[in-house]
Amino acid sequence: MKQAELVIIGGGPAGLCAAISAAKSGAKVLIIERNKYLGGQLVKQTHMFFGSEKQYASTRGIDIPEILLNELDKHKENVEILTDTTVVGMYEDGVITALHKEDDFFKISAKAVVAATGAFEKSLAFPNNDLPGIYGAGAVQTLMNVHGVKPGNKVLMVGAGNIGLIVSYQLMQAGVEVVAILDAAPKIGGYLVHASKIRRMGVPILTSHTVKEAIGKDFIEKAVICQVDDKFQPIEGT
Repeated sequence: MKQAELVIIGGGPAGLCAAISAAKSGAKVLIIERNKYLGGQLVKQTHMFFGSEKQYASTRGIDIPEILLNELDKHKENVEILTDTTVVGMYEDGVITALHKEDDFFKISAKAVVAATGAFEKSLAFPNNDLPGIYGAGAVQTLMNVHGVKPGNKVLMVGAGNIGLIVSYQLMQAGVEVVAILDAAPKIGGYLVHASKIRRMGVPILTSHTVKEAIGKDFIEKAVICQVDDKFQPIEGT
């Protein structure tokens, strides 16, 4: 059985930052990542980050893992990294079971564990929201920015936060027509600089609007949208 002082499950931005902080403090860290490469969501984020300097503003997401790994390398005597490895179980006695490359099963005895396994996107509830062609923004970023695949030719974006605005712009750069951006909130959630860029390219941003239903047989063909009130309820006749 493998011994570890601190196991960090997930080698994305949160896991890497946790590893840096722990290694700096002298802890022996074991990072476990199911993918071949560290960086998590950052590997699909080709846009420049926004916010403060500490949050790597003006740096492209795809370049941030190298910055974090260089920082981690300063404490490499305290760090071990296992990629292509999936944690498949955690038990009350502190034992973790893991699978490396689908055939190497082993156990780890850990004194402490940090779960940095990321998040999953919420899906908007409406009739037929499981039709092929209805994606989350993360899936679209993976298709375009990692695999170079266009998700479609005509897109309706739901969500006017920074991700919705940035992914809309990336879609247009890839030659996709963005017909509109909807947001149920009464105001745009993303930075106005992003919204202004989208509007200058002729894309309407409809606040206080949502999807009522999707229409299609084998895939998405149309979407019915409606206006919502201040309690996010559909307004009849819109």
